[in-house]
Amino acid sequence: MLKRGGFSFVEVLIGMVILQIALLSFFLINQSSSSQSMDAYYEFLGHSLGNEAIEFCQGMGYDWAVKYMGKPDLFPLNSWHGVLEKPIFSPASYFRECDSFERLINMQKVSDSGNGVLVTVGVRVKNANKVKSWLSRSQLEFATIVMEKSAR
Repeated sequence: MLKRGGFSFVEVLIGMVILQIALLSFFLINQSSSSQSMDAYYEFLGHSLGNEAIEFCQGMGYDWAVKYMGKPDLFPLNSWHGVLEKPIFSPASYFRECDSFERLINMQKVSDSGNGVLVTVGVRVKNANKVKSWLSRSQLEFATIVMEKSAR
């Protein structure tokens, strides 16, 4: 009797099941990795937008902050606004995805061992856009105190 080479039907089925398990695990790992990288990207973008307002206020200094609290013209205070609706810098200097975020900037005068202005910035995703599905945090918060320079 001649023995034929090849695989039996059961061996082919077992091979297909093993291949499906391997492919499914690859796709699940790939999806998880993609989700985590998009979350990190949008969180980095949110941090950049929050730190931008903080660094701008620190750079302008105490005197500017006190005057700005009385007459805000560059960006609104105490209300949520779209980043590209009221940008601090030229709209061309922002990524397109920045339009998916909005900021809340508050400034209040504080005094303890010196005069200062407390600047708080909240960054969140606008309602109903794709970034909301990727970002795991609902809101980012930042704060700093811009201190008055002492007279020497």
